[in-house]
Amino acid sequence: MQINAKTRKEFGKHNKPLRKQNSLPGVVMEKAKPSLPVVMGFVEFNKVYKGSGETSLIDFALEGANFKVLISEVQLHPVSLKPIHAVFRKVDLKEKLTAQIPVEIINEELNPLIKAGEAMMLKLLDEIAVEALPADLPKEFVIDAVKLVNIGDEVKIADLEYDRSKVEISEYDADEPVAKLDKVQEMKVEEEATVITEEEALAKVTATEELSDEEKAKREEEKKSEKGDKDKDKGKDKGDKK
Repeated sequence: MQINAKTRKEFGKHNKPLRKQNSLPGVVMEKAKPSLPVVMGFVEFNKVYKGSGETSLIDFALEGANFKVLISEVQLHPVSLKPIHAVFRKVDLKEKLTAQIPVEIINEELNPLIKAGEAMMLKLLDEIAVEALPADLPKEFVIDAVKLVNIGDEVKIADLEYDRSKVEISEYDADEPVAKLDKVQEMKVEEEATVITEEEALAKVTATEELSDEEKAKREEEKKSEKGDKDKDKGKDKGDKK
């Protein structure tokens, strides 16, 4: 994979015309040297970026000079999510570097427990920092969901498949979990204690209907008395405020 670029003299707001011309501004970073502004074709960059990600070496051709780079960072438009700026890191093929390698989970749809709706895959680490020569960097760490059989099964750092003679993972313990097959949590809506069933409501109506005329009159009198007390309290509150 190769990107053909030119040095760039436009900066800041002056980059807008470049994007309208279907070009992409960027910079090349090199250890102990000033950054180098560059510009390249948007279509060409996008094709390479989709194929290489940020972990594969890219041939960078810059006005007669050819060297190897990694895509270090890509700035995306907040609405269209299209690349609007790219940062490249020039690498020394004989010097080890640290890079973030993405974790990819495959075959979730083939896991029996996931298919049955009883479990789900949890990705606990999205990326893993490794140290290796640029040419030895893994593109990604792949986790096969089919290999997890029981709920609670985990894939740990020690379980990852990579060339341990060329790639070093030193920032994590060997038993650090990377992904897990977890039980699907069901949300249960608890009924409020104050909810009255239809049977209870009917029972109250029936009980009221069965009261004698004297009992009904007594209840009405009690209600009026309670209402009078409330009105007196309201009047008192108003008087206090005055």
